[in-house]
Amino acid sequence: MSEEELNEKNKIQQLSTTARELYPEMDYEEAEKFKLFQAVKKSFKLLVVRHPFERLLSAYRDKLENTNLGFEHGTKHFYKKYGAKIVKKYRAAGKEPTFKEFVRYLIDIDLLNYADDHWIPYYLFCTPCLVEYDFVAKVETLWRDQSYVINSTRLRGKIRPGWRHSTKNGHGNESIAAVYFSQLTRSDVERLYQKYRLDFELFDYDVKPYLAYAG
Repeated sequence: MSEEELNEKNKIQQLSTTARELYPEMDYEEAEKFKLFQAVKKSFKLLVVRHPFERLLSAYRDKLENTNLGFEHGTKHFYKKYGAKIVKKYRAAGKEPTFKEFVRYLIDIDLLNYADDHWIPYYLFCTPCLVEYDFVAKVETLWRDQSYVINSTRLRGKIRPGWRHSTKNGHGNESIAAVYFSQLTRSDVERLYQKYRLDFELFDYDVKPYLAYAG
């Protein structure tokens, strides 16, 4: 696909959707055919994770909070697929789902069968108990972790380390999390934690600050 064709596609759908059309996921038989499993064994396997609740909050703010941002931001796609259904499930009318409604939706659904890639738990999506990852990096320390990965893969000089993770409105993550999680009850946070508990335990994240934010 040429750059011009890609730009035209990007006007009507998400870039990630186009990428999956061009490079669809392989089933087991296809993976065997292309000897994918043998290649994976010889590859450097990297998993990047972040705090489960920060990941959920980021997905909500980026994909569901403002449907006016357009296809290039993914919000119209996500509103059509998830946002409208969430609103309909919890109130008679409205546009974007609130953060509390989004959390209630995550608590109520079967995350294995109905969750999007942006909020399915890592332990279900990345299967860290089945794949022997060589390194697990964290978004919170990616500025440091990336140097280790580049050196370990002998890519120093070929890849330039660079990491910038901005937040909307210029506020820090803690203040943003406090604003949104204060909309939840302690029971909401505890129930949400139970849905993502394995991610917390596998990657050593703490739920206590978010319980403190709850109203």
